[in-house]
Amino acid sequence: MENHHSGGRFLREPPKPRRSKAPLIIALGLALVLLLGIGGFFLLRGGVGNALLAQPETTLPPTTEPTTEATTEPPTTEAPTTEPPTTEPPPVYRNPLNGELLDEPYTGRIFISTISNVPDALPHVSANQADIIFETFVNYSIIRCIGLYSNISQVEQIGSIRSTRLMFNDITEHYDAILFHAGGSSQVLADAKARGIENFSVDTWDAVQAEISVRDDYRRRNIGWEHCLLALGPKMEEYAAAQGYSLEGDPDKDYLLRFNEDGTPAGGETAEHITITITERSNRKDTVLDYNPETGRYVYSQYGKVMTDGITEEEETYRNIIVMFAQISREGMYQVADFCAGGEGLFACGGKLIPIQWGCDSEDSPFWFRTMDGEELELGVGNTYIAITEPDSKIVYE
Repeated sequence: MENHHSGGRFLREPPKPRRSKAPLIIALGLALVLLLGIGGFFLLRGGVGNALLAQPETTLPPTTEPTTEATTEPPTTEAPTTEPPTTEPPPVYRNPLNGELLDEPYTGRIFISTISNVPDALPHVSANQADIIFETFVNYSIIRCIGLYSNISQVEQIGSIRSTRLMFNDITEHYDAILFHAGGSSQVLADAKARGIENFSVDTWDAVQAEISVRDDYRRRNIGWEHCLLALGPKMEEYAAAQGYSLEGDPDKDYLLRFNEDGTPAGGETAEHITITITERSNRKDTVLDYNPETGRYVYSQYGKVMTDGITEEEETYRNIIVMFAQISREGMYQVADFCAGGEGLFACGGKLIPIQWGCDSEDSPFWFRTMDGEELELGVGNTYIAITEPDSKIVYE
């Protein structure tokens, strides 16, 4: 466009056409792309491009040169030592009346049998198989035994069986046992019923039919009718169950008897020959017990002769000997002992003898036996003979 002059003034020249900036921007963009490319190259090489343009760490992880510094192993921590779990010893089960080992707890019921002990009724039958035998005067001058059997089904015959007495009712109640007998007086049977003592007579036709009793022909002909009745053990439990009596005892029941394989009392006096004079008022009866060191048992003698079993003819022997000195009185014609009052006594085993204490916690709890120091008495494993007599009875041992 040309310049024009008008009215003495100069007019400005028209502006020149403005150059476009697009080529410059494009050039700068290309340079930036080139620079970014070079920076990326240096970034990959670990060079200065790394300072110019940082890349995200997750895109290209940096490479590290292997180090020559010694590496220190992490401190070793010893594994905590743990004690091996302690194994509880297996439980030990014992027969509660004789201490013999059992495979499982005793859960049965004890059966108690009356056994005649007057001279005409001898010899005994299976008295030696009882776990515990008690001997005492029961009415006036009549002396009698009862046997406690923890496994009655294993005893073929027992006898001879006679009627029950108040003293036997007492002992049966203490052991929560089942008592069998040959009947009894109305006073004694009423006493058993009033106490809830489970009992039955084997001197009945039903008992014979159930095969729990028999009259022995030899005894009937040579001894007499009253001394020939024998009880039969194998079906006794079945018959008791038919009477409505439970055969299941309490597995946790403590019969309060403690046992040791030896049982010889420490510090005991020599007692290889023992004579026990059982008394009640003017009544007297001697029981003699002789220790046999070869068997570790006492041989039982009375009426001047050694007792042998009426079936097996084996000597009647006992591992433990106990004398219970008791306050004995009479209820009518029957002797009774004040068991709950307790008292003192004697214990012999292994040819040695010591004084002891005995008692019970109630009328329906078993007897306990302790040393004079108050420690629980330990009996030898095996059967036990117990004499119940007055406190001033004469006991001789040597």
